[in-house]
Amino acid sequence: MKDRLFYPLFMLALAGIIAFALWPGLNNPEGRPRDIMTDGYLLSGSRLQSLTAAPGTFVSYIDGQDEKPLLAVLSSNNTRALAGPSAGVFGVLAPNYEKAFGGRKLEVTFTARSGRVDPLDGFSAGYFTIGAGDSPWHKFTLTKEFADYTFIFKPKPPQGKPGNDYVGIWPGEEGKNDTMELKSIRIKVVD
Repeated sequence: MKDRLFYPLFMLALAGIIAFALWPGLNNPEGRPRDIMTDGYLLSGSRLQSLTAAPGTFVSYIDGQDEKPLLAVLSSNNTRALAGPSAGVFGVLAPNYEKAFGGRKLEVTFTARSGRVDPLDGFSAGYFTIGAGDSPWHKFTLTKEFADYTFIFKPKPPQGKPGNDYVGIWPGEEGKNDTMELKSIRIKVVD
């Protein structure tokens, strides 16, 4: 077989094999809704690196030292009041989560502490949807030791095709570059 015919056919066959292998997960990238209802959502360890920092907020990562997993260090240099509409430093929940979580009572928990450098006194957190209603910002006071900070929220069921949901933290209302350390974000269905 000549090279000009062999290589295009080879690439086509390879693409077909890869597509066939990925096919079962293409429509379900984040799990089935019933599994999500049981397992909830957990962002911890190396998965914390998927956090996104909106303008005015920052996220970096450090080794947990005594606590082996990776920690996210959050701060802000802008007040939340002056920032545009934003979820701060946020994690993205795929449409399957909106489908599973919509209309259900959720317990949203952040395991965090004030930073070891320029410690932050407190933070705000919320749960945000596109068109299905957002939670209000919930304010928490940080301590020097890791603690769980929790709020309850019930998003409306999605109207039409589900989209992404977001769970966000605004690290410091005043935006003074003080830091907090985040160990995990957990969301579970409680009704």
